[in-house]
Amino acid sequence: MLQHLRKRYRLGVVTNGIDRVQRSRLAASGLAPLFETVVTSQSCGFAKPDPRILHVALDAMGVAPRHALYVGDDPATDGAAARAACVRFVWMDRGQPTLGRRPARRVETLRELADLLSASATASPRGRS
Repeated sequence: MLQHLRKRYRLGVVTNGIDRVQRSRLAASGLAPLFETVVTSQSCGFAKPDPRILHVALDAMGVAPRHALYVGDDPATDGAAARAACVRFVWMDRGQPTLGRRPARRVETLRELADLLSASATASPRGRS
């Protein structure tokens, strides 16, 4: 499904993880080539919910916040970073208990995300910034 999304959208990774560990995981899974950029809190010096981590990724991709969509699995941390960065947010609900505000946009699978994107002008198509 990520390959399908990659054909239509520019993809990046933003994580609070350790750079070497996250890049190794992406390489081992074979997913690394699908992502245009990988930004870790270790590499940029900012961690979510600080919106600057998202701005580092957006700058690397040459994408304005209004043309971006951030998909995250933590509605508190990821959602707060997206709101503060003025980026639309979709919660990837993996069934974990969550406290506080539940995001308006919620998906459980990448298929649901693809359907959501197809049904709306939520994200910027490939090549558009």
